[in-house]
Amino acid sequence: MSNTYIIEVGSESAGIVVRDRAGFRFFSASPRFSSLEGKLFRSARDAERAAKKRALSPKAAYPRLVKSLRRALPRLKF
Repeated sequence: MSNTYIIEVGSESAGIVVRDRAGFRFFSASPRFSSLEGKLFRSARDAERAAKKRALSPKAAYPRLVKSLRRALPRLKF
């Protein structure tokens, strides 16, 4: 059994998972998947499912835009 797996979503590299004493730790290869950085999963398959779920999230498509909007919205006066 391997200790390291590459996680891809479609044709995009999401990151790698490395076997740890407690499971598999995720290391992001793209800012799109940075929310999974350092998270521990029971299996490599669970990490892959989480990456696929993250890729389908509307926030995942535009992480910088969402972040900048969150900063700007409290300052806007309606």
